[in-house]
Formats: sequence, C-alpha cells, structure tokens
Amino acid sequence: MRILFVTLEVFGGAKKGGGERYVTELARAARNRGLTVDVVVVRSLREFAELGDLDEPAHAISLRRFFDLAYRCDIVHVHQLNTPGFDYAALMAKLLRKPLVLTDHGGGALAPGRALGRLRLRLIDAAGYVSAWSRQDLDPTGIIKQNVIIMGGGDHLPDADPLEQCYDFGFIGRLVPHKGAHIAVEALPVGRRLVLAGQPRDQAYFASLKQLARNKDVTFVSDATDEVVASLHKSIGFLLVPSVEHYQRRDFSRPELLGLVALEALAAGTPVIGSDVGGLGELLKMAGQITVQPGDVPEWHQALLKAAGSRFPSVTSSAFTWDAVAGKCIELYRSL
Repeated sequence: MRILFVTLEVFGGAKKGGGERYVTELARAARNRGLTVDVVVVRSLREFAELGDLDEPAHAISLRRFFDLAYRCDIVHVHQLNTPGFDYAALMAKLLRKPLVLTDHGGGALAPGRALGRLRLRLIDAAGYVSAWSRQDLDPTGIIKQNVIIMGGGDHLPDADPLEQCYDFGFIGRLVPHKGAHIAVEALPVGRRLVLAGQPRDQAYFASLKQLARNKDVTFVSDATDEVVASLHKSIGFLLVPSVEHYQRRDFSRPELLGLVALEALAAGTPVIGSDVGGLGELLKMAGQITVQPGDVPEWHQALLKAAGSRFPSVTSSAFTWDAVAGKCIELYRSL
C-alpha cells in the first residue's frame, strides 16, 4: 500500500512543534510496518517540497512532481485542514479518484479553501483524529462518517543520561502564552525547583516569564534538542503541561488538541501534571495522570505542593506508541 502524506511543515524546519513532529514519526512507523509513504510539504500555494529521508531536510519539488506522487499513491492522507496543502490534496484526490484521509493538528495558514468552512468536510472520506476532543471540535455534526481516534505516540526520543542537576518540576515546550509556562512559574511552591526548556517565540512573553521567575529557583534552557529533552525526563519529578485558554486579553479556542510533550513524558516514564483542557485532559485521564483546571494558579499551587510530597503516580503508556498509531491508520486505510 502506498500512502501520500501532505502537510504544512515537517519537524526540522523553521517551525518546530507537535503537529510537525507527528507527521514524520507516523511516516516512520508506517514505513516500519511495510507501507510506502511519500511526504509532500506544501509551504504555500506555489512552494512544494518532498521529504524522502525523514532525518534530512525536505527538498524543493515542482507541482508536477507533487501530482505524480498523488497519481502513484493508493490513499492521500492530509495533515491539517486549514492549509494550502489540504486544498491541493482535496483537489488531487478528487481528480484522481483517490480516498482522502484527514488528521488535524490545529493551527494552519491562509488558504482559499477556508472560505468553504465545514463544507470541505464533505470532500473527506475518512478521518484519523488525535483525540475525541479534536473530533468534536472539527466535526460536531458528524459529516465525516468513517473515523477513528488514533491519538499519538511518544517513543521517539533517544536514550540519554540524566542531567547533573535534578528538578522537582519541568516544563518543555515553546515559550508562548497558550502553553502556560507562566502558570508553572507562578504556582511553584517555595523551596522547589523548576526548569523551563523551550524556544522563546514571543520576546515580550519571555521577558514577563523572567520577571515572574525572580527570587524563585527557576532555570531556563533555550536549546531543547531531543537529547536534552530525553535527559530532562530523567532529571525531573513531574512534567508540567499548564496550557491555558486565556492570557491577558487573548483567548485560545483550541489550546491543546493532543499534547505531544505529554506523550513523550509518558513514554519516558515521567509522571505528568497537566491542564484539563482539550485533548490533553483526555489523554492524561486515560493514562491515570493528574489534571488541573487551566489558568487556576491557586489550584495549580496546591497540586504541585501535594505532588512534591507524594509518591509519583504510575505511568500507563503502552498504548501510546507510534507503532500503535500506525496500526490504527493502516486499519483505517484498509477500510476505504
């Protein structure tokens, strides 16, 4: 079976996040199961690239090459709805009479197809949702009849030694408001240590984090490579995922469709305390982890106090592997 993945960006490009990482790791797992998987990156309406080697940067290709890959595949699996990639994938799938599968990761970019709204869902033959919350958010009236929850995996980090310094709590992710690092800093109990690992994407927000961290035992790590992240998981007591729905005057309607950083922690055996929001709350409850109301600093403070003085909760992560996700996708492909 030959599958064409179409996506907005891939991990390793200028932007790094869970949605981008999801595509490459799922492609790798599907290839390991014997599928032929081609990956096309649609960066704009006129810019295309192909990811042959999943560990190397994508290289530019023509629209003709994109069309040829669509012609040769059995199924087109597009990642992210609100993108030029979806517009192209839907058009090619219909022209070539190929089944179209969607997995949405939130976010997106300007694309003509967005003007059609939910009417686009009628072009989709099946969906692999990263969470039940994502399914309800994307298709509340059930237009896409054939669908399955595929969640995600976290077992892609390399093996690494612990850091020299240990921390009570750790935050790993982009330092942007909706990820809620400020909640972790504000809720940190006296005498406890916190490490914030991630790229500062919003300089004003980063400055506010540093201000909040004054007189607290908070360490910033700006270059969180896979190796560093793997070491962090062996050096922290709990991973904190304090995503928020509001920050100052800004609202975030889709703060977490899944939460790949939480999956990485579960795969590493690191217990997680996270916001009960979106697919993140759904995932953590499935894994028996601690959930807290998003943005509630006093409740977060109490949760961290209790966690710091208790035994770590058990981590149940056997279902959250990339091989398991690939297996669910293959079942979905074969049903079309």
